[in-house]
Parts: sequence; C-alpha cells; structure tokens
Amino acid sequence: MDSSSFLYDVPPVTVERLCKIMDSGDDSLGWRGLAVRIAPSWLEVRKLERTEAAGRSPTRELLWSWAQQNSRVHDLCKVLEDMGHHRALQLFHSPPQESSLPSSNHHAESAGQVSAAKEKESFKLEASSPLKSVRSVEENQSSIITFQDIKEGTRDFHQKMRISEGQFCNVYRAQLGNKMFAVKVFKQTNKASWRKLWEMFRKEMEIHHLYQHPHIVDLLGCFSEEDHYCLVYPYFPNGSLFHRLHHQDGEPPLSWQERLDIIKGIAKALHHLHTAQPCPVICGNISSANILFDDALQPKLCDFGLARLRPHSVSHYCTITLDTSSHSNLGYLPEEYIRDGKLSFSLDVYSFGMVVMETVTGRKVIDDVPKQTLLRDLLITEVEDSGGVDSCLQFLDETAGRWPTAMALRLLRLALDCTASRHRSRPSMEKVLLSLSELLPPPCPPVDQPHSLDDGAASCAQQSPLLSIPVEHDEQDSPPGFPTREGPSEYSQSEVTYLSDIAGAHGEAAVNLYSSWPVQCSCAAETSGLACEDCRANGFTNNNMDYPQNVTVVENPAKERLRNKLSLYNKEQIHTEELFSDAGLP
Repeated sequence: MDSSSFLYDVPPVTVERLCKIMDSGDDSLGWRGLAVRIAPSWLEVRKLERTEAAGRSPTRELLWSWAQQNSRVHDLCKVLEDMGHHRALQLFHSPPQESSLPSSNHHAESAGQVSAAKEKESFKLEASSPLKSVRSVEENQSSIITFQDIKEGTRDFHQKMRISEGQFCNVYRAQLGNKMFAVKVFKQTNKASWRKLWEMFRKEMEIHHLYQHPHIVDLLGCFSEEDHYCLVYPYFPNGSLFHRLHHQDGEPPLSWQERLDIIKGIAKALHHLHTAQPCPVICGNISSANILFDDALQPKLCDFGLARLRPHSVSHYCTITLDTSSHSNLGYLPEEYIRDGKLSFSLDVYSFGMVVMETVTGRKVIDDVPKQTLLRDLLITEVEDSGGVDSCLQFLDETAGRWPTAMALRLLRLALDCTASRHRSRPSMEKVLLSLSELLPPPCPPVDQPHSLDDGAASCAQQSPLLSIPVEHDEQDSPPGFPTREGPSEYSQSEVTYLSDIAGAHGEAAVNLYSSWPVQCSCAAETSGLACEDCRANGFTNNNMDYPQNVTVVENPAKERLRNKLSLYNKEQIHTEELFSDAGLP
C-alpha cells in the first residue's frame, strides 16, 4: 500500500482488520496505546471508553477522527512502529495482491510493481469476474475479457467508437462478438496526474466490487496496461437520465410513472451505500448524467471515482480538500461542500434532491437562458413569494403527462427538504426512502376490462356499465373526498367507498393519488342484471333506469318505531327517557 495515501482511502477490509487487532489488544498494544499517541486530549480518550462500553469499535472512531486531519498511511505506520505493534504493521507492509476482484484460475497476470527510480507505478490488474463467453456461445462456458479484446472491440480506442468525453475519462463502445460493452478509459495527460487517476480508478473498482445493488452499475472487468486505466461495464443503449430529460433525439419523453420509478430506484441505491457494511459510502458525484438506463428503463447509478468510505458514525463530519475541477457540474453540490469541503451523507442527500427537482420539472439544475439561474433558487423563491409549495406546480414537466397533484406536491416538498441550506436539516436517505414508499402509483387497468376486488364485480360491471357502483373498503384506507350527487342520499362509509370522481365524465376531475379507478359493486351480480338492493338503498343507481313495477320496499319495524319516536320527541310530546327506552309505541 502506498504510504502517502490518505487514511480515508485505506480499503475498508484493511481498516476492519486493524480495528479487530487494536480492539482486542491490551493497554500498550491496544486502542488505548494508539489513543495516547494521536488523541488530542484525555477527554477524547474518555469518549472512546464510552464508545467501547456502547459496543462500538473505539479504534474505528479514533482513526476516522484522525483521518479528518488529512493524516496519511505513513503517519499511522510511524505510530505503530513507536508502539512496537509489528502485527498491525504487516497490514500495510504486505505485498500487493494480484487483484482485488475475483479472477479465473487459468488467467493470471502480475499484480503490480512500483518503480521508485522512475517515479511511476505500473499496475497489472486482472480482468474481473468471469463473463459469459462471447467467443463460444454454443458451449455456454465462462471466459474472461482480456485487454487485447478491449483494444480489438474499440478498434484500438478509435474516435468513432467513443460514446462520450469527460474531463478525466472517455467512454468507448466495444463490440465483442455479438455483445456490446462500455469501456471507461481514464485520461493521463502528464506524469504528474497518474497518481490522482490511479486513486479514482482504484476507488471506483473497489466500490463496484464491495457494494453491489440492482440499481448500481455492474463492473465486468478492469485493466491497467500500456498506460491505460480501463473499466468495463455493460452497454446501456437507453443513455442517461440527463440525455432523456434534455436531449431526447426522437426518444419518447419519460412518463411521470417512469420518473417516479427512477427516483425510487436511485433512493434505494443511495440508501444501500449509506448503510453498507463494513463501511458506508459517500458517493459525492450524483447527477442525472450518472444515472443510466437498462433495457427495462431501470435506473443504474454509476461513476464512483470521487466516492469516500467512512465508518458508521452519522454524527461525524469531516473536511476533505476539495478540488472543484473534479466535478463537471457544481449545481448538484451544496454550499458547505463547495465552500468548506465538508463531507457527509447530507452531500448525497442534497444531490439527490437536485436530481428529483430536475426529474419532476424537466429543467436543468443550472439554466443559462436568459441568465444563469439555479433551479433550486427558482423553486425556493416561488415558495417564499407565494407562501406554499402549491405554486411550484406550474414548473411540472408537461411532457411527462398529467401528474397526480398530491404526488407532485410530495415530490417537490421532498426535493426542497433534501436541498435545505443547513445540512443538519436534510433528511437521511432512510427517511427519504420511507417517504417515497408512501407514494404508491395509481392502478392503471385497461379501459375495456375494469378490475375489481372480487370475481363477481367484473360481471356486474359488464352487465351494467352505466351504473356507478360502490365497492367495499376499509374506511381507514378510504381516500378523502366523495362525489357530489343530486338529491339527498345516505352514505355508509363502513360499507361503501368511492375510489373515483363521477364528475370526471362530465368535467375535469380532481387529481389524486388514486387517479381514476372504475368503481365496482361489493356484492355478487344479480341474475336479472339489475343493481343489488344495497346499491339501490344507498342511491348509487342510475336515476333514468327502469325498474319493475312490482318491487316493494319493506322497512325494518325497529327503524320505523325509532322514526316515530323522533317525530314525537321533536313535537315535545315525549321526554328524553322515553326516546331511549325499550318500550315500543302502539
């Protein structure tokens, strides 16, 4: 391991091993001996004792606090040498392994050699996890992509095979057999930049290997040969979220349902990174350009070259030297990170909030026309002027279709909460994910085949399509608001609940989370095709419908006696005791 590396760049596996060694040692060779040498005061040692009593690793907390001061590996090695802790020193002086990713037994290369005389490192990394064979598909055997395959697939990194160009890397399309791959090649313009590029390359390789998730791009291979740092990914022909929102090029616009799924998918990926073991991950580079789509339009988070690993202690914040040139768009970064370089989980929460704003409104986070305006400032100004988030509905992207009003307001409020000026006021990704889980997409059944809660309701709806029939539902889950009907009608909410507005057939219906769902009968359809007795009693039948003349209504005797008592009570002919007595009237 390079002794000049920062402590926060040490692999989490190495940190975990060091913590186990130091936590299990005695006073002189344990965490207390380390704390005596690097802790700023005895008060910090007392805090570490409380940490140990709470069941957490005091060594981890101590190292993380020390890493905030930009301490390096050689500083830690000096302290360990002073302690005489040779076992811990072996973790940093051990020879490099062949690869940090799984490799095949029949394909091994040298792992890397450091030449101090030439002041240049030459790392020979093995291709990562085995892939399905692209040369002998009929045998369905596993094979490994070699660097020669990459050169042939990209035509020796020809300009025509280049997909995109960035400040630190270029992305090429590689054709290997009948499969397509994306190859990310880090630039190396001068000898002075090789170390920075190697750190970005190693960090992204490590993140993909240790933290896998359905909404995180899979790493298929990695190489460092012939002065090329290469990472191999699946090819995503549907492009990025930024491309679909702002440069569609004939592609249909994303619907609001698809945008909601995209927001939820990215939230799940960030929650996974923020709660991962043994060390959570701060991505630090979330933007719509780093969200790719697979064939099923599922979002995939990518680009972890600027990520940071840190222990589980959400109350800690660290300061990292910020190089603003590392970010292609500062519109996704909060002010405290741009100004002070303060690194925390709230950095990713802020960036996620900006992505939500961009996805819901379809606007760029920084609009240069007519003048440079930050999307967040535009929405905050509108909220402050109007006194509510409702006025921000005018910024919804109309190409996404008709957004449900309640859902759009929840997303806008969530985006504003995530982009709060104070980092402590922003919610955690766990709270964000919980809030998004409450936004259930409305059901969208076919118009000609209405769905129901039971089998009998379908036949009832088909026989009487003009009827507005209620459905049984739990009153606690009933959506607020019922349709307005002409004439007095009795509604029993415990028996029936409307799921849509009848007025939508004659005018503009109110938009809600449940959208427009066909209402069905709660009872079995009658053989005559007429509405059931409960529906007729509650006034849910068509007024113009012809009923048989021989139908008679029989009233409950107890209900009739109670009505007679109420009539006499209103005329002050009986007292209250008589009203509620069990004695019947003649």
